[in-house]
Amino acid sequence: MSDDRTLDLSRRQLALGGLALAAAATAAPGLAAARPARFTLADRAGIEDLFTRYLWAYDCSDEAEFLSLFAPDALVVGRGKLYRGREEILGWFRYLIAMREKEGDDIWMHEAGQFHFVPQGKACVVYAYATHFNANTEKATKGVRSLGYFTCECVRSAGQWQFRRFSISTWDRNQVPWKKPLPWDGLGQG
Repeated sequence: MSDDRTLDLSRRQLALGGLALAAAATAAPGLAAARPARFTLADRAGIEDLFTRYLWAYDCSDEAEFLSLFAPDALVVGRGKLYRGREEILGWFRYLIAMREKEGDDIWMHEAGQFHFVPQGKACVVYAYATHFNANTEKATKGVRSLGYFTCECVRSAGQWQFRRFSISTWDRNQVPWKKPLPWDGLGQG
């Protein structure tokens, strides 16, 4: 059974209701501060640019650029191991570059895509596909080295987005990543 009654409000009633809400927000100290920051298309583009800069810095072995992408209190969860702060993250970066050299690949290229954004106040948790291509010119080989996904907490710092929490996980087709615990949960670093 449907109810065909409509709610008939005048513009004046709507305006008065809006004024009442605004007055309530200013009367309750801290209420406005408790509201999460607005997540905009510019924020989305800034985070995608952050991932792009990460990929270029990694694939071009640019240590300074790579480190600039991480907040001072950043942590990386890589293959079950935790790297805290920029010094340990730099060690992780050098380990990965050394692995490329040891394997003899002269090309490593990464892509990120299919972004899923979960804004959380002033931060945003981002999930994205992570694809890693490799090539060895001498052996004339090319291929896909790994398929997985990123889970990253991104934060604004001095007008730019940086990684605060960062991980890459093996692909799992059984559950979307945002329904799983965050990779850094339970590590005392939430």
